Amino acid sequence: MSEADVVVVGAGSAGAVMAARLSEDPGLKVVLIEAGRDTPPGAVPADIRDTFPASYANPGYFWPGQTAAMRAGEPQRPFLQPRVMGGGSSVMGMLALPGLAADYDRWEAMGAHGWGWADVAPAFRALVNDLDRTSHERNAPAPYPVQRLPREGWPQYIQRFEEATAAHGFAAVPDIYETQDDAFFALPLSHDHERASSARCYLGDSVRARANLRIITGAKVAVVLLEGTSARGVVIERGDAHETINARQVVVCAGAVNSPALLLRSGIGAANELSRIGVTPLADRPGVGRNYQNHSQLHFALTLKEQSRLATTQRNYAMTALRFSSGVDGCPAGDLFIYQTGRVSSRDFGTRMALVAAALYSPFSRGVVTLRSPYSADAPLVEQRLLSDPRDAQRMVIATRLAERLICDPGVKDCYHEAYLLPREAPLRLINGTGAIGTIKAIGASAVLRAPSAMRRAVMTRAIRPGRLVADASGHRPLLDDEIVAASGTMFHPSGTCRMGAADDTSAVVDPECRVHGVDGLRVVDASVMPCLPAANTNLPTIMIAERAADMMRRRLRST
Repeated sequence: MSEADVVVVGAGSAGAVMAARLSEDPGLKVVLIEAGRDTPPGAVPADIRDTFPASYANPGYFWPGQTAAMRAGEPQRPFLQPRVMGGGSSVMGMLALPGLAADYDRWEAMGAHGWGWADVAPAFRALVNDLDRTSHERNAPAPYPVQRLPREGWPQYIQRFEEATAAHGFAAVPDIYETQDDAFFALPLSHDHERASSARCYLGDSVRARANLRIITGAKVAVVLLEGTSARGVVIERGDAHETINARQVVVCAGAVNSPALLLRSGIGAANELSRIGVTPLADRPGVGRNYQNHSQLHFALTLKEQSRLATTQRNYAMTALRFSSGVDGCPAGDLFIYQTGRVSSRDFGTRMALVAAALYSPFSRGVVTLRSPYSADAPLVEQRLLSDPRDAQRMVIATRLAERLICDPGVKDCYHEAYLLPREAPLRLINGTGAIGTIKAIGASAVLRAPSAMRRAVMTRAIRPGRLVADASGHRPLLDDEIVAASGTMFHPSGTCRMGAADDTSAVVDPECRVHGVDGLRVVDASVMPCLPAANTNLPTIMIAERAADMMRRRLRST
């Protein structure tokens, strides 16, 4: 298929959905292009199948050389962006949250007409097969299985955490899908007996067997080919070889970093900025790469006493969470989040430690994605500018203060030896690894967690600087506000860089059908089109966007 009706760029959470749904029409020739490796049925690597996110520690599933600055004025540092079939759904923590109704009503108010809660709620229901519901309530034909760890499987420290949240006035609910209120709950997770990635759920054997679907992996899309203001295909790179694939329609699903980068390389963006780096402007859309958003979070590590740990047979990482409201003027309800994990590694020592994370789920801070050069070999430049809005730093302190109080609740405190504030680097990457490095880390972590308390504290305190000990049997050492802000890092939920909106909104990139303003035959479908972040991990909302965008696109193509 050097000629196709539709080329889909990127086989992540959105791209796998788009390719599967569009190729349901046998009259459409669809080409799906993924820069990373394939994970076909029967050959999915064990670390991706695992219900613990072991794949997150595997550098082979991420773009090499991608960096980002967390805060304004800070240096660039490694920034994980998936490069594998299934994208983020193959490597991240598997939280399956839709967000709040108010999130999508804000989208509608920001110009994403037809994307209010009343519009998107049916799509969420249609795609989720909730395995915890009774057989007559379960949407068994849905492609996306979701499951929670039953209460009887919770480790003691999480049971005590639930009791502590109740003492602070928060209700516990059995199903967070059924309420918009603040609450403590078991996390719905995208797995059954193994991870439910978009590749597994949408690109099974029967889909791959379609004569009208071609899947290309290990190939990077350099540019979208434009003829005037119409997309006519893409140029892909495999090693030193280049290939042109002509198409009537191009759908970019490369994520909120690489989707705007591809548009910019192709001449779609702020004309003056493109000219400065040697790209010929073809469509002046200054919003491309702007409006970048991400969730901020920080972590506490608890060294658990033996009776307080998750059963070693359980593989779960994230298990339970508290959604709550900051109460800060002008900030939405449900804007803060605290979640608890059962283990920190897939290896034997993993249940000896747990993480408690505090996160900001409705940020006001905005960053930007730009190009370093016109060359596809140069990773895009990401300036996250996290916590640049004073309300965000204020709310991270509020979230962390509550997490700190819950950790120091007497019932919870009885479950651990020490509680540490971790530095802002991703903790699973600090603790885990692959190959010889992974083995060395595992040996070291196991030895430290089994060491006498004085030695354990000494080694941990040295290893996690600038993190530090917060609480142990001798007392509580309260955190300073500056320490909280300094320890606040990033989640891996970039969004908003090709946001939906009206054509006369210069900050908007796509219309409510995900069509790029001013360019015929070109769509962007992924988290980059979100006008603002939902109060949720982005995987499930991104799949919802793709399901709806594919349906809109099929209707359009049938009418032409």
